[in-house]
Amino acid sequence: MAYPPAPQYPQQPQPSGPKTRPGSVTAVVWTQFLTAALLVITAIAMFSAQSAVGDVVRDQMLNDPSLEGSGITADDVDTIMTITFAAVAGVYLLFAVFYVILGILNNKGNRPGRILSWILSGIALACCGLGGLVGQLGSTSYTVNGTEYEDEMTRAIEDATPGWVAALDWITLIMFIVGSLIIIILLAVPASNEFFRKDEPDAGPYQGQPPYGGQPPYGQPGPGQPGQPPYGQQPPSPPVQ
Repeated sequence: MAYPPAPQYPQQPQPSGPKTRPGSVTAVVWTQFLTAALLVITAIAMFSAQSAVGDVVRDQMLNDPSLEGSGITADDVDTIMTITFAAVAGVYLLFAVFYVILGILNNKGNRPGRILSWILSGIALACCGLGGLVGQLGSTSYTVNGTEYEDEMTRAIEDATPGWVAALDWITLIMFIVGSLIIIILLAVPASNEFFRKDEPDAGPYQGQPPYGGQPPYGQPGPGQPGQPPYGQQPPSPPVQ
């Protein structure tokens, strides 16, 4: 007895191999990692210098004859130092964590990571980069007990801050500006677009397949069987034995 041939099923499309990471994405990832490392170093420096700078500024502000009777207390100076050093260092650390996470995602070709990198770099460029640069070049005013102090407090903080801490802060601001521009531009080039594009497997032409078990479709004769007569005709009588 002859058996029908085994059914033939269409081959599944093979997944494509991993994409090659272009140089533009590699540059973005390294920029994010280097920026994160610099942010951590600067934040540690600001935390370590806060206490010493605060002591100098406190003594200078409280012993300044021109500020006698101003109502400035040691707590006021400590609050200003916390805003100037600790808050800024905390923001730097937060940005560093985000840059490391997004660098890992971009290295894997993660599309949400690319979008978030654009957003974070825009915030860093506008707020921390350009905003910090304006703050460094200008003077910062502080209001204590309803009275605004600008030159006195700014000068006291600048004089008390170690030169290496100020240099690190300048380098960080420049890295914020340059690094953000590098990330925004390189993530938008065609090579990066191709790397972050979602893979879609190539599906070949669909090949029909017989029903399960290799049986012919309904109304078609099987192997070794006579066909069905057209509609309206009687089938021939079976042969007489």
